[in-house]
Amino acid sequence: MKKIGLLSVMLFCTFAFTFAQEEEQDWRKIFPRHELNLGIGDPAYASLQRGSIWDLLAWDILFSDGDNLNQWFMPDTYHGEYIATCPISLGYMYRLRKFLWLGASVSYMGVIGDVFDAHDNSFLYRHKETQIAFLPSVRFSYLNKKYVTLYSGFSSGFLLNFEKDNGATNVYFHPTFQVTAFGVSAGRKFFGYTEVGFGYKGYITAGIGYRFNAKTNKEL
Repeated sequence: MKKIGLLSVMLFCTFAFTFAQEEEQDWRKIFPRHELNLGIGDPAYASLQRGSIWDLLAWDILFSDGDNLNQWFMPDTYHGEYIATCPISLGYMYRLRKFLWLGASVSYMGVIGDVFDAHDNSFLYRHKETQIAFLPSVRFSYLNKKYVTLYSGFSSGFLLNFEKDNGATNVYFHPTFQVTAFGVSAGRKFFGYTEVGFGYKGYITAGIGYRFNAKTNKEL
């Protein structure tokens, strides 16, 4: 009886291993393993991270006469409304398993804003920022179809902020991150995608991409 039980366990393990190997081979035939993507998001969180909460809440518009919050810290000057580009991201992902992706992205955002004299409201200089974020990423895809993928993910890295004020350039280093609560991509090799989450890339991100190095299976 013990021999029969042991033989059953061995047969089950052999069957499970064979099935897993076939499943591993099948997804490699269906899904591309390399992905390049280009996306654009909203600058809300990036504006928060640079320390300009009052800009995000439009305090500069409410206090456009120069009596704004910056005078608490910089009594001789005040700034006008900052204008920020949306974060633009270029990323690469590698499909390690059917559901598991690893990769990284580089994001860029520019910020400009005029600085004025607090006494006579005269223009002094233009404040400029160049922000570059480096974000290693992991993605978990829980729906994997030939033309549709649903996924979530997380990125954690650092931000380099180059600030130019009145001829002087300062460089600041900050940790940063991105949480993708929900993402959907549609397409096979060429695809479009949308992500909803929280972090440097924005609360909502959309873009296009290209997947390659696929072994296609015309029967599927």
